[in-house]
Amino acid sequence: MNEMKGFQKPWFIAGGWVVDIALGRVARQHDDIDICIYREDVKEALRYFEGWDIKVAVPGENRLVDYVQLNDLSLPRYCLHLFREKDFIEVLLTERKENDVLFRKNKEITMSITDFALKDCDGRPYVNPVWQLLYKSSNPRDKDNDDFISCLPIMTDQQKKWLAKGLRIMKPESEWIQRLSS
Repeated sequence: MNEMKGFQKPWFIAGGWVVDIALGRVARQHDDIDICIYREDVKEALRYFEGWDIKVAVPGENRLVDYVQLNDLSLPRYCLHLFREKDFIEVLLTERKENDVLFRKNKEITMSITDFALKDCDGRPYVNPVWQLLYKSSNPRDKDNDDFISCLPIMTDQQKKWLAKGLRIMKPESEWIQRLSS
């Protein structure tokens, strides 16, 4: 991810690409690239992307507003849309507390930073696929179900347990829970 090479804070590839990275192959087409950073590093990201057109996604309203000041990113807002000519990057702001990353939709769900922040064989940082799948589970589209099915055979027992536990909290009726225990 060339756009992030000079960024000096932790960052991770997120979204559907994490499934492909974990699989070691491109399993499906992707519309964009999502990057995850810790919320505490947002000022550094804003400086880093100076010169880009920065928009803030408004949760639940399906709209973007111009970024003007840091308060524009107050919770519950968590997503920046960055535009420069033909380039587009979505930046997801993630909270952490000490050595744990907090799941945005329910802060009782956590994952240790060492389990959350993975690297592929080329050293590219990416979010643990099960973290991403838990987000995708809330209202799964066909591509989200495909991502789950693709990931299932490569999940460790620890990843399956973590995802099943998160699903029982977030979406207890999820069909994925039974598949995780099979």
